[in-house]
Amino acid sequence: MKQACLYLFCGFFLFTSCKKENQYNQAEMSFKADSLALVTMINTREKAMIDKNIDLVLPQFSEDATWINSQGYLFEGKKELEKFHLMFSENDSLDYYYEIGNPKIRLLDRYNAIAYYSWKMFWFKKENPADTTFKEIGLMTLNAQKQNEKWKWVAVTNQHTPWFYKNIEPVNIE
Repeated sequence: MKQACLYLFCGFFLFTSCKKENQYNQAEMSFKADSLALVTMINTREKAMIDKNIDLVLPQFSEDATWINSQGYLFEGKKELEKFHLMFSENDSLDYYYEIGNPKIRLLDRYNAIAYYSWKMFWFKKENPADTTFKEIGLMTLNAQKQNEKWKWVAVTNQHTPWFYKNIEPVNIE
């Protein structure tokens, strides 16, 4: 009887440990897939900014998305975000060079994430591209939610920073 109970206990232990390991592997795979999806969205945004193809990036935003730009202006709703982005792509006299650093993704849970990346946008006159009129450098903070199994940007905050960071690394204050 003791031996039968021992076998049952060992079998139960092995079964539950395999199940937990399988759940862990599934969670890790989901984490990687979600992180990759968010990085892909950011890379698509960079391409849209460079190509001035705002239609490429608009589907990434939820209908009620908000955006605070680097000057502190709040834009509410996808339509306002579209108008804000069209100011860049349809400017008559100025053009820009745009580049981003490597994104840093922080998954908060299965349905919420924060993404960070450094960016630079150097404005120049269209008639003289060598004449840089304004250099903007900053950090983008994007809040994402998974809605119907698809990630959407729901809130974006943009701030100026003194330097462009190719990689965002944590710092320790000593």
